[in-house]
Amino acid sequence: MVNKLRKLYYKVFQSFTLKKINRIGENCIIEFPIKITKPENVDIGSNVYIGPDGWISSYGNVRLKSGVIIGPRIKIYTGNHNFESTKAIPYDEITFAKQVTICENVWIGGDVLILPGVIINEGAIVGAGAVITKDIPKCAIVGGNPAKILKYRDMETYEKLKKENKIYLKMKKEGIFKPQTKQI
Repeated sequence: MVNKLRKLYYKVFQSFTLKKINRIGENCIIEFPIKITKPENVDIGSNVYIGPDGWISSYGNVRLKSGVIIGPRIKIYTGNHNFESTKAIPYDEITFAKQVTICENVWIGGDVLILPGVIINEGAIVGAGAVITKDIPKCAIVGGNPAKILKYRDMETYEKLKKENKIYLKMKKEGIFKPQTKQI
């Protein structure tokens, strides 16, 4: 009974949050629970998936462009306290806000933390548990704390699939993909 009430609470409370998001494109899946501090500062493109237990601190704007897939427990920060204050320690009442942008067709694994002002460029892949402290180049595959470039995707294949509009969530909705598991 308690679990049912909790799920109902999340659905009702979070549906209000989702309605306040500035823009949500078509075919988006946002799993519950999710916490968004200022949903009016969030723009979400089409064919976007955000896994459960996410937290988006959107004092600054957050832009998730089309085709973005985000695993569970994402943490996105857009603000930082004024720790160089001459009025109080450890910080004062000022929050500095910086936009976070996640460009088209980015895949972010679970338990990733993204810091203020970061741009994750098109086609990048962010490994699970990574801490993103600076911009990630197009089609880079990164991991670690702080995240470092491990390698790059095959750009020719990426551009070919993009040109053919072969976007995972779009194709899944159209019934082209059916979930499979292959042991390797």
